Amino acid sequence: MMRWALFFLLMAAPVAAADEVRPTVVSLDYCADQFVLGLADREQVRALSKDAERPFSFLRDRAAGLPRVRALAEDVIALQPDIVVRSWGGDARALKFYERMGIRTVQIGYASDMDGAARVTLEVAAALGQTERGEALVAAMPHAAPPTGRNALYVTPGGVTAGKGTMVDAIMHRAGLENAATGTGWYSLPLESLVMQPPGLALTAFFGFDDYAFDHWSVSRHPALAFALKDADQVAMTESRLTCPAWFVADEAHDVAAALETAP
Repeated sequence: MMRWALFFLLMAAPVAAADEVRPTVVSLDYCADQFVLGLADREQVRALSKDAERPFSFLRDRAAGLPRVRALAEDVIALQPDIVVRSWGGDARALKFYERMGIRTVQIGYASDMDGAARVTLEVAAALGQTERGEALVAAMPHAAPPTGRNALYVTPGGVTAGKGTMVDAIMHRAGLENAATGTGWYSLPLESLVMQPPGLALTAFFGFDDYAFDHWSVSRHPALAFALKDADQVAMTESRLTCPAWFVADEAHDVAAALETAP
């Protein structure tokens, strides 16, 4: 009798796993939206942020037809999700309140390199009950391109560039490039040094982007910068891949490397 009971128990186990109910989820900002849209089943999604279909949301096409929610505690609790996923949206003080209400909170961690993006992807995937999907996305992240020996400068309409310790820097290295910005973090484009030593390659982003405030007093509008970049090759980056440290940052590096190969 015990052997038959064990047999039926083992036979039922795969069925139970297949019928596993995954947690429902609300995301509070467009970065959290990317992880939810890329990892969760649509049936899991109670609501996305108000920015889910904005141009800077990489997976905005998948957001069509899904509900939206304001990042306010009362609105989120009314949806009764099992999990709230957040990068920066809403009041951070509300996270403890959600926990007291029995809602698990997932805070997307900071990542400034490819390993970090993979780690964050796997963490959110596990929380959503989508470990295999997360592992598949990480496994599909393109490998690093061979070194090109070229220096590149990241240029934005706000006059800001990205140095060491930023995801843009990690994308450059993944694409086989060295970063011409030798500082750390985000800082204003160094006009004088650029004029003295112009970069051979500029990676541009957010020019012509309606959601990006173009500062008319920005370094990017200075004629000296135009002079420094006049002979530089330019590659336009996909802005929506730069707004969140998810698995697709590796795809951006792959596309930059591919653009360099096909450039005249």
